[in-house]
Amino acid sequence: MNGFDRQRLFSALLLLAMALFVSAGAPFAARWRRQIRFAAIAGFCIALAMALGEIAVWLIARGQ
Repeated sequence: MNGFDRQRLFSALLLLAMALFVSAGAPFAARWRRQIRFAAIAGFCIALAMALGEIAVWLIARGQ
């Protein structure tokens, strides 16, 4: 997987998390609001962990 594909993966995951969080506020989602918000927060945390891992790998490779 090259860098462009990883960037697309990060942006897709963040867009999914944003869409889930926004849709949790919709009236039709009242029954599932807590689960949708949890999924949005979990998706954002996964994207954050992936981005921090990518930064760590970049910093380690740059130092060598």
